[in-house]
Amino acid sequence: MESVSTLLAQTGLQPDVVEVLLSPEILIGSGSYLLLKPILKRSSLVDKSKGAYKTAMILYNIVMAIFSAGCFIATTVALGWDRGYGAALLVWAGDTPVPLYGDTCPPPVFNSYLFSTAGRLFYYSKYVEYLDTVWLVLKGKEVSLLQTFHHFGAPWDVFLGLKFQNEGLWIFVFLNAFIHTVMYTYYAITAAGVPYPAKPLITAMQICQFISGFVVVFPYKDIPCFRASQGMMFSWVFNYVYVGGVLVLFLHFFYNDNFGKKKGSSKSPKKMK
Repeated sequence: MESVSTLLAQTGLQPDVVEVLLSPEILIGSGSYLLLKPILKRSSLVDKSKGAYKTAMILYNIVMAIFSAGCFIATTVALGWDRGYGAALLVWAGDTPVPLYGDTCPPPVFNSYLFSTAGRLFYYSKYVEYLDTVWLVLKGKEVSLLQTFHHFGAPWDVFLGLKFQNEGLWIFVFLNAFIHTVMYTYYAITAAGVPYPAKPLITAMQICQFISGFVVVFPYKDIPCFRASQGMMFSWVFNYVYVGGVLVLFLHFFYNDNFGKKKGSSKSPKKMK
């Protein structure tokens, strides 16, 4: 680890940035995701029968939908976007709505009990979301590159935002929590066996999430104290690289899922069953 630390330092990264990047918490946490598939795939838990793990999957998706809605609500209240419905929550937390895009570092949003708590819980939930992959493996299904890249990188994105106190983290929590509320609700419904043709719409919403996030987070680089912080700028750049990669994979998935199959089926009708 010492040699890795020295190597990173030689790139010009400051000691506090190197320390965060080599944190055992994130290295072990994200690294464990890569072990899930090979370990579970060879276990006796794999069950390819129809309806396998149905109850557990329904409960998991319901819990995640409720949790995501809670993070979304906490964030809107912390930012003062709740139109009054979160007044009691603000009093309970001892918070006042926080401004954004100010030249104050650390940003005041991290002094908000509601947002800080939602941010930390949202970070830990990225490890819980590894279960999205677990269900696929246990049911004998393939895990796509999109799923692997997305779930491996998500904890890193939130972790860096928290550690470097990147105010732009609110964008990730706000948008992603909303999308996940819709997504996990959809998964709970379909896991229960109720057909609901919302998959293309949800994928489109996820793509819009990434694009709008890019636009809204861009101005942070022009805030003097933000730009002066190597940690914040590192987190900002990482977000663009990671989310950019996810966006490309989502666009590829969206095209193949909605247009590629139809195009292929017209050429090879015998393959349809």
